[in-house]
Amino acid sequence: MRTTAQIAGTALAVITTALTLTACNDATSNSSSDATSSAVKPATSAAAFPAAGHDAVQCGTGPWGLAVVASTAKGNDFCPTALSVAGAYADQRAKQSSGDIAVTVATIRWVCGERAGNPNPYQECASQNESADRVRLQS
Repeated sequence: MRTTAQIAGTALAVITTALTLTACNDATSNSSSDATSSAVKPATSAAAFPAAGHDAVQCGTGPWGLAVVASTAKGNDFCPTALSVAGAYADQRAKQSSGDIAVTVATIRWVCGERAGNPNPYQECASQNESADRVRLQS
C-alpha cells in the first residue's frame, strides 16, 4: 500500500512539474492592461518580403539602432513614412513591453510587433489598408 502511495505521489509531482513548465511558455495574459493589444489584429510575416510587385527599400537607421527596410511599390519616396511608422512603434513599445501594437501614421493603421526570423527575430509593422506595405526593423 505504501509503495502505491509513493508511486502516486511521484506521478503527481511529475504531472505538476510538466504542467508548470508548459505554463511558462504561455504568452496569454488575463490583465486588463492588455485590452488594447488583444483587439489588435496580429501582423503576420508569412508573405514574402518584399511582397510581390514591391521593392525592399533601405530607409536608414531607426529606433534602437536597427535598419529600417520597407516593402513597398512607392520606392524611396516611402522612406519618410517608413521612418515615421518605426518611430511611432518605438514610442508605443516604450509604454507596452510585449504583444502587438497598433499605430496610426498619416491616417493609415499599422500593426507592429516582434516576429520570428531565421536566424534572428525582427520588428515589423504591416499596413492595415489595402496595400501590402510593410516596415521592418532589423539588425
